[in-house]
Amino acid sequence: MGKWAFVALVVAVLLGSSGIASAQDKPLICDQQFALCTSASCVPSPGNPKVALCTCDVWDTKGGTIGVASCDAIKPSTDANGWRTVYSYFALTQSYQGKRVMKCAAGTPWAECLNAKCTVDPANPSKAICACETMFQTGEWVTWAGNCNTQSCSKGFLNGTTLAAVSPGIDILTKDLNLKKSPVNYCSPGDAR
Repeated sequence: MGKWAFVALVVAVLLGSSGIASAQDKPLICDQQFALCTSASCVPSPGNPKVALCTCDVWDTKGGTIGVASCDAIKPSTDANGWRTVYSYFALTQSYQGKRVMKCAAGTPWAECLNAKCTVDPANPSKAICACETMFQTGEWVTWAGNCNTQSCSKGFLNGTTLAAVSPGIDILTKDLNLKKSPVNYCSPGDAR
């Protein structure tokens, strides 16, 4: 199956049920396979401006992830046709890999992937396409994507969140993993291009 045929099939499956949880839900730590979208690039979903399709990494975990839906509700599964479904969690993984958090200016669109429903690519099981919520914020937002190039905030379509939403997750995982300090680093103003 070609890449675009896979994407078209994923669009059809994911648009039926986005799996996106409410931001009011309490954070939960889950130990199961998940999609990591902290630095994902996205495209608007054809015909549905409220959904963004984001390419995320698939990870197996033993702790260190956080979501906002019950772990049973977002448990990975495989359907009768062999399509594998996972959900997007937040993890500090990409901070350990050296990616830094970039602040993006108000008024630029971004995608929110936390707890999004994702279909694993059968041709590349380390990747998944996730149906994320399209956001249009009036305030500043942050992302691990963009490599500190703030021009990518307005020229791309990236997964992100607000600083107010991500800070508690960073604190919860830092405590859960018994870290003396958070591994999260932010881009400096001098990094902007």
